Amino acid sequence: MTTTSSLHRGLVDLLESGRTRTQALVAPLTEDDLHGQPVDFLSPLVWDVGHIACFEDLWLVRRLTGRSSRDPARDQLYDAFEHPRWTRGELPLMPVSESLQYLDEVRTETLDVLSRLELAPDAPLLADGATHRMIAQHERQHQETMLQALALRNGPYGPAQQSRPRPSRRVDDRDQVLVPGGPFPLGTNQRAWSYDNERPLHVVEVDPFLLDRFPVTCRRYAAFIDAGGYDHPEVWSERGWRWRQETGHSAPQGWEHDLAGGWTRRRFGHLEPLDPAEPVQHVSYFEAEAFASWAGGRLPTETEWEKAASWDPATMTKRRYPWGDAHPTSRHANLDIRRFGPAPVGSYPAGASAVGAEQLAGDIYEWTSSGFDPYPGFVAFPYREYSEVFFGGDYRVLRGSSWAIGPAMARTTYRNWDHPYRRQIFAGLRVAYDVTT
Repeated sequence: MTTTSSLHRGLVDLLESGRTRTQALVAPLTEDDLHGQPVDFLSPLVWDVGHIACFEDLWLVRRLTGRSSRDPARDQLYDAFEHPRWTRGELPLMPVSESLQYLDEVRTETLDVLSRLELAPDAPLLADGATHRMIAQHERQHQETMLQALALRNGPYGPAQQSRPRPSRRVDDRDQVLVPGGPFPLGTNQRAWSYDNERPLHVVEVDPFLLDRFPVTCRRYAAFIDAGGYDHPEVWSERGWRWRQETGHSAPQGWEHDLAGGWTRRRFGHLEPLDPAEPVQHVSYFEAEAFASWAGGRLPTETEWEKAASWDPATMTKRRYPWGDAHPTSRHANLDIRRFGPAPVGSYPAGASAVGAEQLAGDIYEWTSSGFDPYPGFVAFPYREYSEVFFGGDYRVLRGSSWAIGPAMARTTYRNWDHPYRRQIFAGLRVAYDVTT
């Protein structure tokens, strides 16, 4: 049984490890870097910094103590719904030094409040540190969007040619696994670590299907391009083909031809050779859908994806992570901004799911064919604006977790979502195939 003191220490460590990551992300950047807005659908990084502080103050100080706002003007400035992303570059944002000081001031008060809190199991916001875990995850999610913006800005960021693990055995990147059919418990009832859109647990029926053992590699995706995949409307949906014609895109974000006709990749301002064994990333849902069709399959539904990631047919039990319930380590997955990019397929055999699919956690998000909708019995918690206001819109669900996200979010029930035309996400795909009888 977890003691109150050990729970407090664990929450402090969780919050502080995330803050260390935020500070490391902004440390190499100038005032202009942090106030710039490379694209209108991502915020200036300094807005993210202030928003992280304001959101923490709201939930970990004011909501837990009843204290009034320290600065209503700041609350308004960092309200994500009051100021859509494309407007944030024109806001009177604080200088970087003041934004970082704001982070520190709020964190000092947060830790003081936490030291005096009784994390009562009958209080929804406090049970097992639920609100503190939510805020820790919120900061990690903003780190990820900050990295998306950094990947699109002019100028280098981060180390060039980061070393990546080489697989310990040769693998076939076209290999497939069979996911058996039958009833499956989708979602979770575990509140402390899950968002409201992951709940409640409910049983669904899933037909058997085949799934790529690995995410689609750059090698496979380059073959799609070489075969004229971007020029054949028959493998695209009607809307996807219209997007292809309107944008003129003919390769994933960041891909460039070299002088010999091969591919290079621009990653965080660094031009480097394309690694054919890496999972492809920075593709839209439309591109993922077209590749899957060209490959003779389709994108999995999010229910199929979660079953392949979490269900153990031998024991008829569900796993928190693909490999089991043990917390992620560097043996299991590429997470927590370790390498500024995906690892080659076959790098993490210890992270395989029960059906044998690998790299379902870390590296890249994976597009699914599912729209973002509530589960039966959904209840918004602790606020409607995290999930509920996005249900039923023009979104597709992404499953898995990227190399840029914190380890706790590598859980098999985590749901991400975005517009089908977005490419800034660290997202790729794996293909599902119907089983013929």
